[in-house]
Amino acid sequence: MGIYKKSSGLIFDDRFDSGSIHSRYTLSPSDAVSIDNALGQVIMPHTESDTSIMFDVPEEQTVLMEVTADYVPTELLDEGGIIIWQDGYHRLEFLESKDTTIREYSRWRALKKANKWTFYAHRGSGWEIFDTAPMVAEKMGVILKNREQTNFDTLNLDRMVVCKSDKITIGNLPTGYSVYLCDPDGNSVASAVVEPNWTGCEIELPLMPYNGIIRVYDTQGTLLSSLGAFDIYGGDIYLFGTELKVIWNGKELNKETDTYLGTMYENQILVQMLLQNPSKEKPANTISLGILKYMETFGYEWADICHDDGADTPTEEFSKLLDMGSLPPLGERKFWMKVERMEDRFQIKPLHFILDINHT
Repeated sequence: MGIYKKSSGLIFDDRFDSGSIHSRYTLSPSDAVSIDNALGQVIMPHTESDTSIMFDVPEEQTVLMEVTADYVPTELLDEGGIIIWQDGYHRLEFLESKDTTIREYSRWRALKKANKWTFYAHRGSGWEIFDTAPMVAEKMGVILKNREQTNFDTLNLDRMVVCKSDKITIGNLPTGYSVYLCDPDGNSVASAVVEPNWTGCEIELPLMPYNGIIRVYDTQGTLLSSLGAFDIYGGDIYLFGTELKVIWNGKELNKETDTYLGTMYENQILVQMLLQNPSKEKPANTISLGILKYMETFGYEWADICHDDGADTPTEEFSKLLDMGSLPPLGERKFWMKVERMEDRFQIKPLHFILDINHT
């Protein structure tokens, strides 16, 4: 059992290094904004009217936009930052302006929850909250205010990340289990404990995306699983368990109720099955398959598994535990299951056993 990514929270992540501006953006004025291919930046100059680059607000209950920009205004009335736009008369603006402090803002956030917007800025030592206001918005993005004057700065947009939340969710965990978010060196930056009556927890990400490691510990402090280092986005959902599927006769084995394997002839059932990794991103490593007892019933003693020899034939080296190696994203591997009558049995109740899967 291990952590796997159930779904992604990423909506888009633009670094502006493709040589063109994506069609999702509305530019105003349409001919003012340009791309610096060498730096991978969107260059926003001051114009007679405001200069903006906006996109449609995603249809999600929660949306986070994080902007990284090279913009340090040094003159009064030189202002730029985030815009939340409803129409020509109604908008919210969160603007950077001339600052007398030593530190400068380089990152801005807008977090939407329902129709409430909250704005944050990052000075290099964590996010600071600045304002919250309601608005039913059509578009959002970045704006540069006021016409050009001496020593006014261009706003050079480095990156814009939009995702479904400022937090990640780790689910399918028992009460008391702990989850740690670590940096690439393994140092903890945030943690959470699964509270009573809950089956998971949330952790806020310090940056978007955050390149890090997710680790799960049991109530005794034993490390059960570690995933990463990799880019993690707000709204990502991770589960503790297995994403792998076992296919028989073209269908996945039922995870909630019994799967009927058929009638035993000549004291044996022999079926070929397929182990699949449905993930498009994550490999499954150190995979093992095992036959376990189901509750207090017997029947697992009669079941064994073995590898396929590559020609759709069992190797006949049957056992209770099978090493399946690794599966790449979307990879699959065949194996065989044999249920063999080992002794006389006169009960009508069917045999039960569990096919257990473990991997990292």
